[in-house]
Amino acid sequence: MTDNLMSKYPRIQDLEPVASKKIPPFIHAYLEAGTGSGNTMARNRRALDEITFTPELMHGRFEPDLQTNLLGQEYAMPFGVAPIGLSSLIWPSSEQNLAAMAARLNIPYTLSTVAGASIEDIGKQSNGLGWFQLYPPHNREIMNSLLNRAENAGMRVLVVTGDVPSPSRREDMRKAGAPIGSRNSTKITSKIFFQILRHPGWALASLKLKGKLRFKNMEPYAPKNSSKPISTFIGEQLNGSLTWDYLSEIRSCWKGKILLKGVLRASDAIKAVEVGVDGIVVSNHGGRQFDGNPASISVLPSVRQAVGAKFPLVFDSGIRSGLDILRALALGANFVLVGRPFLYGIAAIGAEGGDHVAKILKEEISNALVQIGAKNIPELRQRLNL
Repeated sequence: MTDNLMSKYPRIQDLEPVASKKIPPFIHAYLEAGTGSGNTMARNRRALDEITFTPELMHGRFEPDLQTNLLGQEYAMPFGVAPIGLSSLIWPSSEQNLAAMAARLNIPYTLSTVAGASIEDIGKQSNGLGWFQLYPPHNREIMNSLLNRAENAGMRVLVVTGDVPSPSRREDMRKAGAPIGSRNSTKITSKIFFQILRHPGWALASLKLKGKLRFKNMEPYAPKNSSKPISTFIGEQLNGSLTWDYLSEIRSCWKGKILLKGVLRASDAIKAVEVGVDGIVVSNHGGRQFDGNPASISVLPSVRQAVGAKFPLVFDSGIRSGLDILRALALGANFVLVGRPFLYGIAAIGAEGGDHVAKILKEEISNALVQIGAKNIPELRQRLNL
């Protein structure tokens, strides 16, 4: 079956159009859309494509070493699964499937605060390789409860998201009829209803949701018997709460490792180090928040210079291939998070879609390293064209 999949879908870009046909347009817009005119997403792509390597010849046969140590943990490959809110809305059980896949392959899976699956459920699936992405809630009691739940569930790393000071406009989502983030986010409009009817496979799989969006990590804290939809409560709690002082509070409460996600400025990177985070995620949120952002890859070298050679840096935004992962590693990242491609795989193929995407990325990384004559990441950086 795996060989057949690789023949049909040898690249990530082969999965995306199949995924788009299997899910309703309002769901596809949630997965795929940026914000504004999509310029930041386009910049991410252009900037990655401009990074090239010059091969060094005559190295004979060798198998590249992909094992990576990050924050004291050994991973089989230099990438993991990025957090995507409501992954289970894109395709039911995708969070559980991806967490189990990551555990099998010895790479991390990052669960979002606004996931459909609970911290406890994914903690069991992750086999000690789970990370938890925290959108810091305004209420400190909720924050402490989420951290305690993450710790008790065995989450090794806390990924604090700093690049969502408010919801983005997501115009393409609005045009597609997506209610997510609106006051009527639980209402099924006639437009959505007819989109669902035209995608029976997704509709049948979604029966597991019992016709209702679930935010299982935040549901316990929502006011009982309130007329407000839970999405309104979540918006009130999770938007614009994070400050440097609040990050210091989180640091004092969380015993494990902390990554601050969304850093693009060298000055912010330096402040994060001073607060005591263990690593930084250089990210523009995949182009989903602000259409005037620079490409994440273009600021990665300046952040690396600011924090020094040994401080852990993780990269995300716009990764669509194993070669993209190598581009980020060559410019100073220690590790890479991959988001949308894993959801393309799940939506296009089903439960084994995540495994197929990981296989594509691994093969592409290994092949590219052999092509340029690099046995490991330090040698990769020697082949980079600056």
